[in-house]
Amino acid sequence: MEHARISMVFDYIFFYTLMLLPIMAALVFLQDLPNLIITTSFLLAFLFCGGLMYSGAPYTMVGIMAALSTLLIPMACSFMNDMDLSPIYAIPWLMACMLGYFILPLRASLSIMAVLFAYLGVVAWMKLDNFRVSFPPTYSALDRYIATPFLMLGYLLIILRVWGVYFRNIFRLEREQTLQKQQEFSALVNQNLIKQFLLVKGLSRSGKIDFMEGNTDLIDARFSEIEKQCESAIQFLGQQPEP
Repeated sequence: MEHARISMVFDYIFFYTLMLLPIMAALVFLQDLPNLIITTSFLLAFLFCGGLMYSGAPYTMVGIMAALSTLLIPMACSFMNDMDLSPIYAIPWLMACMLGYFILPLRASLSIMAVLFAYLGVVAWMKLDNFRVSFPPTYSALDRYIATPFLMLGYLLIILRVWGVYFRNIFRLEREQTLQKQQEFSALVNQNLIKQFLLVKGLSRSGKIDFMEGNTDLIDARFSEIEKQCESAIQFLGQQPEP
């Protein structure tokens, strides 16, 4: 389980960073300075998280930093763009909450969700009371409609890669653990049956000697013990390994 979570955090950082590189190249070509600054801050945050992970930092600490970066940077951009709540921001928030849920304790993941809920509540209050925020927008409506489909495609690819591989690793680990338990149970069965068969063999040999020597009083005791060992072996074979 821990290995699967470490792999998930690494995949999240790696593929998110990979998605940002062509976006940065396009922004440099278009000379879009505001969005270039935002994307660069994203990239630096994920590179820092990757460096921490490479240095051996706990994956939970790296994961919470990656989740907060995915949550807070789009939140700031949303606020500056007239508190926009469109999917271009909503999907990164969802990804941050999912990352926190899978790798952090419940209290920490709920804290991340509470931050998002508080922001959405503030935006709803400001919108309903007609508060205006005078920030220069970081993108035009045309940029938004052109960029959104490509960003959504990138986000969906990250989601499929990160959580698809995570659940596949979980299923693989469960199969390996089940196989290991079955092998351990089979080895235990073999060990116990060998002991019981050796005991039955010894009792049978002793009974044969007693019969040849005329000690008929001990033969019944021998047969009773053999029957007892056979019943014990049958009961042991009927047991199933714990899942």
